[in-house]
Amino acid sequence: MAVVIACVNHKGGCSRTTTAVNLASSLALGSDGYGIQSRKVLLVDMDPKGNVATTFGVDKRSVGPTMNELFSRGVGDNSLKLEDCLLGPDLLTRSMKAAWKKNNPDKARGPPKNIGVRNLWILPADLDLSGIEVDLATRVGRENRLKLALSEAVEKFDVIIIDTPASLGLLTVNSLCAADWILIPIQAEFYALEGMGQLISSIREVQKSVNPGLGLLGILMTMVQSRSKLCETVTEHARKHFGDRVFDSQIPRSVAIAEAPLEGAPIVIAQKPSKSNPASQSYWEFAREADGRIRAITES
Repeated sequence: MAVVIACVNHKGGCSRTTTAVNLASSLALGSDGYGIQSRKVLLVDMDPKGNVATTFGVDKRSVGPTMNELFSRGVGDNSLKLEDCLLGPDLLTRSMKAAWKKNNPDKARGPPKNIGVRNLWILPADLDLSGIEVDLATRVGRENRLKLALSEAVEKFDVIIIDTPASLGLLTVNSLCAADWILIPIQAEFYALEGMGQLISSIREVQKSVNPGLGLLGILMTMVQSRSKLCETVTEHARKHFGDRVFDSQIPRSVAIAEAPLEGAPIVIAQKPSKSNPASQSYWEFAREADGRIRAITES
């Protein structure tokens, strides 16, 4: 059975989608150097902005059925299956290479060999998903629609990662109900930590009412500025409240991470991890920690 992880934070600008796509890519690719075994990964986009597909260079106008169609089908309706909506590793690799060529027209040699992925599938979203919350409000069992949609995936994948919207609406609640574990990226600033109270309250409500087994995989500090007193203070507060649930790895504030989609790929694919590429290195180090926690879950 797949380990299902929801990447959640209702505050925008915390690198939530960036964290989801880089963790999914790292776990799918695997790394001998970081001791990460390659897994079969499904990355689910629950954000109507649909940035997950864009990160891999996918032209959203050319995709077929999306999460919107899966939600719209009735209970017991088998006319549309999950695999009909998935974007596989071959398509993602072609899209990343095409995006790289488009953004590097002067480089005749073509995209580097590292621009590609294996063992990763995406369930994309589009703007039509934003209207689903209105439709969900009138449906019986509205909190469990995503869990129902993913029921055929839990036995086919090793890890399922859900990227959620920047809200605490029904799309996020569906993600929490479908997940086994929560990953919370927090921007290293005061207001981000202040908003954690509302998020934790919502998580506890879901635990009490519909998903008592939901656990906290960990908290990742993102957009960290070195030698910043504020970042140090926020991290100290997070560790005080959540202890070892806070990952040792931290993601720095980096232009390279923001520019990675211009290369048509997440930073862990676009750049090889090294001291000269600290952004990629930091996400690989985080993936190693997350991989260890996932292994502990599957082996327990």
